[in-house]
Amino acid sequence: MKNISIISFFWQHIKPYKWYYAGMLIAPVIGAIFPFAYYYAVKLFIDLMSVERSINYNDIIFPITIFILSQVVMEASWRISNILEWIAEPQVRRSLLLKSYDYVQHHSYSFFQNNFTGAISSKIKGILDGYDHFWAEMHHGLFQQILKVIISFFVLAMIHPNLSLFLCAWSVLYFPIMYKVSIKLNQAAFAETEAKHSLIGQISDKITNIIAVFSFATRKIELKKLDDQISTEFVPKQILLYKYAFISNVVSGAFFLIMTTFFIFYMVHLRKNGLISIGDFAFVFAISVVIIDETWRITQSMQNFVRIIGDLQSSINFLYAPQIDVDQPNARSLKINRPQIEFKEVSFGYSEEEKVFKNLNLAIKPGEKIGLVGYSGAGKSSLVNLLLKYFKVSMGQILIDGQNINDISQDSLRENIAVIPQDTMLFHRSILENIRYGRLNATDEEVIAASKAAHIHEFIVGLTHQYQTYVGERGVKLSGGQRQRISIARAILKDASILILDEATSSLDSHTEKLIQDSLNFLIESKGKTVVAIAHRLSTLKHMDRILIMDKGKIIEEGTHQELLHNHKGLYKKLWKFQEV
Repeated sequence: MKNISIISFFWQHIKPYKWYYAGMLIAPVIGAIFPFAYYYAVKLFIDLMSVERSINYNDIIFPITIFILSQVVMEASWRISNILEWIAEPQVRRSLLLKSYDYVQHHSYSFFQNNFTGAISSKIKGILDGYDHFWAEMHHGLFQQILKVIISFFVLAMIHPNLSLFLCAWSVLYFPIMYKVSIKLNQAAFAETEAKHSLIGQISDKITNIIAVFSFATRKIELKKLDDQISTEFVPKQILLYKYAFISNVVSGAFFLIMTTFFIFYMVHLRKNGLISIGDFAFVFAISVVIIDETWRITQSMQNFVRIIGDLQSSINFLYAPQIDVDQPNARSLKINRPQIEFKEVSFGYSEEEKVFKNLNLAIKPGEKIGLVGYSGAGKSSLVNLLLKYFKVSMGQILIDGQNINDISQDSLRENIAVIPQDTMLFHRSILENIRYGRLNATDEEVIAASKAAHIHEFIVGLTHQYQTYVGERGVKLSGGQRQRISIARAILKDASILILDEATSSLDSHTEKLIQDSLNFLIESKGKTVVAIAHRLSTLKHMDRILIMDKGKIIEEGTHQELLHNHKGLYKKLWKFQEV
């Protein structure tokens, strides 16, 4: 995967506010010039005070003007920068969050299967934190420090070329060595960040499944696993990072000791031999101290900066990994007049070795109700996942109303399909918002009507806050049956022409199952929807127009409930007998 340039990544977000950012950078430029103006004013004061003649106020107007004016200009530039900052920066952070999240949500279904939710969230946070640190260094950190050194160096070169030549020779040795150390530091920071995100993903996974941890009494085991991961992956990478930071400090400390010692002795030599005035001594010495101090700060800032870059690059590369199974550039919107579905010579596998379908053919008529039956792994869920375009077929076509879904945008496809899954995940929002998710422009009355049809209304109005009750993360405050009835209410509200039922009544008790089945039957039959229903409980499929029995990716039997029962050697008959017992 090609790394994305951090500068180009930020530029796409900063570009609309580029003049605000240009204005903000004026302040550190003026801040870098300020030491020169300040110490020059001090030099003039010292020279005036060291003369034997009396001093009048006219003599000190010029240095006072330089001193006060430099203070005023610097303060004004930083306050203007603050104003520009609060106008532009919140909008850039908004852009970063929205575009990063939008890019993530357009990844393929398999991307979310293969990555921890916590790690993804951590990386989005890493981008936002990385921007804040990056801009802080550019605005009033590293950028200003580098400018101070450059300006002070040129001032020093004009006053004392010999000192500037020494500084040049010192820099030729110092900076290449520090550059090599910084590369190692950056690599170590990247590795440490990757380990950190993985660790956060593991913690998030454990917390998400905390009920399972409670149920199986595995808190000590999970803690031990976490400790093992921290000890074998995270801690060693942190130690390596500290090691390179330590080497950087030792090397830079030795170089600065040499430079500082030379400057002190050379300045004393110049003054002792009367080659500079007391004011010049103070001015040159102060400028030298600025160079030494700011160069040291640059070294320290670079250590933090490369860690930031390592963290940021890790987040950017992860979130901006190439997207697969995206819509074609000219993808059309699906328009359904007759909700018929066709699988033509469809082949598919999750890997080269794992083939699920090979030349599968299936035709579902408009308004036909199809049941899918088979052992786990027979291909039922894979068929539905292909229909929803969570995965793409290797060969063949899937047509809806004669339109190849490969040519159709994913959103328009799924807008025309209502899904009632086996495991309903709810947002940590109110019940009203969760049901309205089926059709976002639905009125409160329509939401309530859908809730009544799904037999969840009476439960909701019995709650303290009724439809404004929050359901908890992933709906943990509700039972499985209650979550599923909310999912059914969503589907009723959506009123799509194609309905997919994936064990839609599996979490319900017998009484509620009958009520829900009656609601679903009314919904299905009265509006002529095309229905694909997966069920292990065969009694829920008795009234389907056709039942397909699948095994190892093939349709081995099909017919009505009664027709299949007459096939005494068939798998359906065998499954029905098992469930009767």
